[in-house]
Amino acid sequence: MLLCAIAIELVTEPEAKWLARLVGHNSRTCLTVIPLLSVGPLLCFFVALRAGAPRAPGFAGAIAGVAASGIGATFYAANCTDDSPLFLATWYPLAVLMVSAVGCLGGRLLLRW
Repeated sequence: MLLCAIAIELVTEPEAKWLARLVGHNSRTCLTVIPLLSVGPLLCFFVALRAGAPRAPGFAGAIAGVAASGIGATFYAANCTDDSPLFLATWYPLAVLMVSAVGCLGGRLLLRW
C-alpha cells in the first residue's frame, strides 16, 4: 500500500517538490523520538524474554526491537505533521532499524543463557 502511495505522490507532485517531501520538517525529530518512545516497550520485551530461553538471543532481541519501535512509531505518528509517503518510507524504517540494531545487541548481551 505504501508503494502505491509513493507512486501516486511521485506522479501527482512536481519533481521539484520531491526532495522537500522526502526530507520533511521533522526527519531529525523522527529519528530521535521514535527510538526514545521505544525504550520502555523494548525493556518490557526484554524482561518477558528473560523469563524464557531464546535459542537465538540476538534475533529475539532484534524482533523485540522491531515490535518496540512499532509501538514507538505509532505514538509518534499520532503527532507527526509530515505525512508524505516518501517521508514515511524513508525515516520510519531508519528509526525502526536503529531500535532493531539496539535490540539485537541487547539481546546478545542480556538474553544469553
